[in-house]
Amino acid sequence: MQQELRPDFSLPGEERIFKDMIKLTINMMEESQDGCPLRVQHAKAAACLTASFEIASEIPADLQHGVFSQPGKIFEAIVRCSTAQGTIEPDTDPTARGLAIKLLDVDGDRALDGDTEQSQDFLFVDHPVFPFPNPKEYKEVIKYRSVPLVGDLLALAHLLIFDPDQLKIVQEIRKKTVTNPLHITYWSGSPYWLGNAAGTSGQAVKYSAVPPIIETAPADSNRLSDDYLRKAIAGQLAQEEVTFDFKVQRQGDPAKMPIEDTSVYWDEQDAVPVKLATLRIKQQTVSKDSALEKRCEAMSFNPWHALKEHRPLGGINRLRKAVYEASFSERERRKN
Repeated sequence: MQQELRPDFSLPGEERIFKDMIKLTINMMEESQDGCPLRVQHAKAAACLTASFEIASEIPADLQHGVFSQPGKIFEAIVRCSTAQGTIEPDTDPTARGLAIKLLDVDGDRALDGDTEQSQDFLFVDHPVFPFPNPKEYKEVIKYRSVPLVGDLLALAHLLIFDPDQLKIVQEIRKKTVTNPLHITYWSGSPYWLGNAAGTSGQAVKYSAVPPIIETAPADSNRLSDDYLRKAIAGQLAQEEVTFDFKVQRQGDPAKMPIEDTSVYWDEQDAVPVKLATLRIKQQTVSKDSALEKRCEAMSFNPWHALKEHRPLGGINRLRKAVYEASFSERERRKN
C-alpha cells in the first residue's frame, strides 16, 4: 500500500501549517447583514435543493464499498450550489462554482472519531484541479490575501513571481462564465479512499458529477443580474427535474496521478471515470426564504463527514479537516 493511503499519514511540519491556517481563516471570517457569520469559502448559496442519490444497479466489484456496496439503493440528499468566495458577491464575479452533496441517514463507521452526523458528504468545484498543490503552498497565498485592502494584489504578485503554474490555474478558473450551475461538470479535485473500512483493501479515487447537458458560455455576461445563478436554477427546476451522473476515477500511475499534489490533473483518458450513481434533483420551488434554505445554511458541508470507506486523502484534505472544523465551531460560537 502507498504510504499516502495510510489513515494516519501526515508530513513533517503540517500541524504548524494547520494552526496558522486556522488563525488566518478565522481572522478572515466575515458576517452577513443580519450579523450571522459567513462560511469562509462558498459563502453565497445559489440554491439549496432536495435530491435523491440512486446507486447504480451494476457496479464493478472493486468499487463496491461504502454507499456503493448496495447496488440499487436510494439515499435522500440535500444539494447546495454555491460560489467560492467567502463574501457575498454578484454572480457575475469570476470565481469557482461549487456543488456540495449531503447524503442523509448513512449508517456505518465514521471517518472521524466522534462524528455524530449520519451523512456522507461529497464536495465539488467546476474545475478538475486546485490551484494549490499542498497546504504549504496554499498558506503562502492566503497569508497575503489576509492583508486588509491590498491582500488580493499581494497574493497575485506572489503567484506571478513565484508560482506562475498556480496563477495559470487561477486564471483558467476565473475565465469561466457559467449560465446555469445545473449545466456544468464538477470535480472533487482532491482524492479519496474507496475501499474497506479497515484500509487494507481499496484504492485512491477522485469523483465527478456530470450533467446530460453541458452549457456554452453566454454571449454577454455583462447583462446578467447579480443573482442570475439562482434564477437559472429556479427557472429550470420549476419545469423539470435535473440529473447528474456521479462518476469515480481510479488512480492509475501514482507518479502521474499523485495524492499529495492536487494541482495535477488525473487524465480521464488514461483512467476513464465510471458511473456509480445518479444524482436526481427533483422538480421543486426554489426560494431564498424557504425552511430548506435556512436548514441548509446552518449545515456543515465537510468531506470528513464520511464513512471510513470514503475517507479523504492527501494534504489538502488533512488541512480541510482542521480548518473546516474550526470554521464551523467559530460560526456556531458567533451565533450564540
